[in-house]
Amino acid sequence: MKILIIHATAGAGHLKAAQALHQAFLANGKESDEIKKIDALDYTNDFFKKAYPAVYIFLIRYAPFLWGWIFHMLNCRWLKPLINSIRHFFNAVHSKRLISYVLNEQPEAVICEHFLSAELMAHLKRKGRFKGYVFCGITDFGVHQFWINEGTDFYFVASEMTKDELICKGVPQEKVIITGIPVDEKFSKEISKTQMRLKLGLDEGKFTVLITSGGFGVGPIKKIAGLLDEIPSDLQMLVICGKNPQLLDFFKKQTFKKKIKAFGYVNNMEECMEASDIIISKSGGLTVSESLVKGLPMLIIRPIPGQEMRNAQIIEDYKIGIRMKDVSEVTDQVEKMLEGDGKVLKEMKENALKLAKPKAAQRICAWVTEKLLLIS
Repeated sequence: MKILIIHATAGAGHLKAAQALHQAFLANGKESDEIKKIDALDYTNDFFKKAYPAVYIFLIRYAPFLWGWIFHMLNCRWLKPLINSIRHFFNAVHSKRLISYVLNEQPEAVICEHFLSAELMAHLKRKGRFKGYVFCGITDFGVHQFWINEGTDFYFVASEMTKDELICKGVPQEKVIITGIPVDEKFSKEISKTQMRLKLGLDEGKFTVLITSGGFGVGPIKKIAGLLDEIPSDLQMLVICGKNPQLLDFFKKQTFKKKIKAFGYVNNMEECMEASDIIISKSGGLTVSESLVKGLPMLIIRPIPGQEMRNAQIIEDYKIGIRMKDVSEVTDQVEKMLEGDGKVLKEMKENALKLAKPKAAQRICAWVTEKLLLIS
C-alpha cells in the first residue's frame, strides 16, 4: 500500500496539516516507504517555486483588498469553466516534474492538502492517467471553487457547514466526509499551564495573551502589543513573529512596561497556546483548528479577505471569539474578557471544545486505510 501526501509551502497551514497526517499514518503502523509527504513546489520549476508563495505574501501584506477581489473573482461559479482551463494550463506547464513523479510512483492514493496538487491530481484521474484514489483535504472552514475538481474521489472537511457548502456547490454528499482539519496529536495532550508559563519565561499566575499572525509574521502585531502594554489591567504577552526576523528583532530591542516574551517561527505552538488565556490572531484554518483543540478563545484581527473571513465568521457564529473591525478595539475586548469572574472566557472555551475535532488526522488515516483495504 503506497500513499502520497502532497502539500505546498504557500502558507504554514497546508504543511502543518500534511505533517499531522503523515505522523498519524506512521503511528498507525505504516512504514516510511509506504507513506510519503512531499511539497508540490519542490517539483515545479525555479520561477514558479519562488513566485507562487511570493506573490501571495506580497498581496496579503501590501494589497489585501486586491487579494480579496482576486479571491472572489476566481470563486465565481459562472466563470469556473474558463478559469479552470487557464488554471490547469498554467499549473501543468510549471508542474511537469510533479506530474511525472506521481505517474512514476503510481501510489494507491494521493491526499492533497493544497488546491494546486488537488487540481492536477483530479485532472490526471479524470483523464485516466492516474488509477488510484484522489482525496482532497480542505484546510479552511469555507470552500473556494479551487478546491472542487471533477476527478476527486472524496473530500475531507472541517465541519457540517463546510459539507453543506460543498453540496450547495454541486459535490455529491456521499463524497464529503466530515473529519475536521488535521492537527498534530500533541495539541490533544494534557500539559500543565503553570509549567508551560515557567518554561517560556512567563509569570505563572498572570493573564496571558498570545499574539500571532501566521507563519509569515505579517499584520499589526507591533500595534497590538503597544496598545495592550498601555492598559491598566495586569497581563503579560507571548508574541510569535513567524518567519519575520525584523519583527522579532523589534521585540528583542524594544522596552515595554509589561512582560513580553517574543519568539520567531516556533514548533511548540501547543505549549504557547497552553500557556495562554486568549489568542489574538488571523483566522487561518490551522490556527483556528489548533485553538479549538486547546479550547482557546480568539480575538480575530485583520483576517485575509476570502478564506479567513469565512473562518472568522464561523468563530463568531459559534461564540468562540470576536472579530475586531479595527486594531484599536483590542484593548476594550481584552478588558471585557478580564471583567468579573471570567464567565465570558469560560463560555468561549466550552464552545471551542464542542467544535474541536482533535482526532481529525487519525480519522482520515483510518478512513483512507479502510478504503484501500477494500480494493486490495
